[in-house]
Amino acid sequence: MNNLQLLKHCSNHPEPVLDESYMFIEKHKDLSLYAKKTQEIKNQLITLKELNKQKSKEVKKVEKNIYHNLAILLEKNAQFSEFGCFINACDATVEVASKNLQALEKITKLYLEKRDLNDIVPGEWIQALIDKTSSRKKGQAGEEKLIKILKSKGYLYTEKFETFIKNKKSVSKFKGDFTLNGILKNFKVQIGKDSQNKKMDLCVKNGKDIYFLEAKHISISGGAQNKQIKELIDILKNKLVNSKFHQVSFLDGAYFNLLFSKNLKLKNAIKKSILKNNEFDDGESPLNKIESQKVDINNALKLNTGNFFINTAGFNKLF
Repeated sequence: MNNLQLLKHCSNHPEPVLDESYMFIEKHKDLSLYAKKTQEIKNQLITLKELNKQKSKEVKKVEKNIYHNLAILLEKNAQFSEFGCFINACDATVEVASKNLQALEKITKLYLEKRDLNDIVPGEWIQALIDKTSSRKKGQAGEEKLIKILKSKGYLYTEKFETFIKNKKSVSKFKGDFTLNGILKNFKVQIGKDSQNKKMDLCVKNGKDIYFLEAKHISISGGAQNKQIKELIDILKNKLVNSKFHQVSFLDGAYFNLLFSKNLKLKNAIKKSILKNNEFDDGESPLNKIESQKVDINNALKLNTGNFFINTAGFNKLF
């Protein structure tokens, strides 16, 4: 099966609507610590609000102490408090505010002026803020998903080059011996030269063939996502001199279905969402952008027959 046939196999086997590999649904183990810190911050802010109603030298001294207390409280576990979120809205970070009393005082006054303040600390509200950050975990989750699949097929995970080469089937992340320099030294092949020397995610050995793989999970479209697709296409354009070396662009999530699924009902639903939200910000029609990406992927695969563009079904087929 050549790379275009494998892509056709992928299009016939689209991504599921829900993928448990990218679900982070358990309550955060430190939720109680975040709630406790939020309550302590609120106590300080409530005290400040009451002190603002008074004017005396003694009050000024107390206020100064409270700002010092706030700075200390912000040093750890404060990023999911209402006040921590407000600091972000002021174009600052919790870390910066905790180390700059002048900025902290200004932000605090704005908070007391612009926001309602009460002493309620709902844990589910804090968990909701934590849930919003779950996208940051998805890059590593994709690597772990693929490693888990490979292990189930008898591949050995190792970060040691000698062990990797000795086994018929092996996999490594790009760490340990598997840096860009390590790849050049051990395999005598240069990867990443057409993608700003960006390191990839996995290195897989299957018999005599070596695969350098970049994995991306994209559930929606937009400017940032468009950049990620371009990175995957640039990887496909990099032709390696030895036929036993391959570059693989792996894409899962709804965006793969948008590009290649034959399920018209599914594709149309995703397209409607894109058009409604106008998720590309460079002035080009989003549907034109998607068609251009498909053409670029197919052209790159035709030019470099040893490289692959795959989804989960294609990954299972290739390995």
